Amino acid sequence: MAVERDPMQLEWVKSTPTPADDERHMPGPESLPLYNESYYFPIYDPKQEIGVVFRFGMLANQKQANIYLFITHRSVVVHSYYEKLAPFPPMKPRHMEAGGLSVEIEKPLERFRLRYRSGSTGFDLTWRGTSPPYMFPRPAGATFEEAMAHIEQGALVTGTVTIGGVPYKIDGLGHRDKSWGHERDWAKYYGWTYLSGEFGPDFWFNASRFELTPGNPVFVGCLWDGKELSWASDIVMDTKTTDGGARQLGVEVSFKDERGRQYHIIGEKPMVTGIFQFDKTILRDGISLFRMGDRVGYGIIEYGYVEDLKR
Repeated sequence: MAVERDPMQLEWVKSTPTPADDERHMPGPESLPLYNESYYFPIYDPKQEIGVVFRFGMLANQKQANIYLFITHRSVVVHSYYEKLAPFPPMKPRHMEAGGLSVEIEKPLERFRLRYRSGSTGFDLTWRGTSPPYMFPRPAGATFEEAMAHIEQGALVTGTVTIGGVPYKIDGLGHRDKSWGHERDWAKYYGWTYLSGEFGPDFWFNASRFELTPGNPVFVGCLWDGKELSWASDIVMDTKTTDGGARQLGVEVSFKDERGRQYHIIGEKPMVTGIFQFDKTILRDGISLFRMGDRVGYGIIEYGYVEDLKR
């Protein structure tokens, strides 16, 4: 039975994630049917011009997993995999595996082993955080069944990506987010833009715009400045689109950290984009170059919308 308490009426507070937060979770008896847990990893090596992006989602109450994954080389998607009805992985605290993809939490909050194989293409990568993870504020006293928890973190990624039987050594930047609790009903998101960008071990950022109803955006974000994590406030985001709002062409975003310092970042037109569909919801993950003053970084411009609603 779903809970009735409205978490929006509670005080929102910050917290520090624990190793147990990074592990897998089982929903309680009052959880919603689409109680969600997901691990999302975007990775890019500009020297090799190779990108890896995947999301491993799990719906415990449905006994199902859903995976989307793509591998890029020289601005071309050379391999993609999508499975909406994958089997739910056996409940191991630090491991999940389905569809040839495995995620092993070698050290919670710090290090992951990411592996995938399909024919002559796959990867074996070690993901190491460049900062502690940032957990978004949550309603005080709310259970995970009432309100979703969310983590963001930048990383260095090393290992091997094999494309058509040819192995490539990877030494690049990566990101991750993890969400668990409440529900993930893609049809309830009218539209969104999710950004994550890595400029090196000393700076990464995340900023997102969500519209649950048309014309009422909500902005959230965070950043790492090489010394401390910070909530991003006063977010202003301009997403450039074409084809009637169906495809992203770039983004311009500005925000402040908790010390009042201002940041302005430009995301260029995606070099390559993976496209996936959840019922009527279209999700476009674009790997892009970001500019912040004289600095250059790489990351994701993710753009999503419900297909049959006008932009």
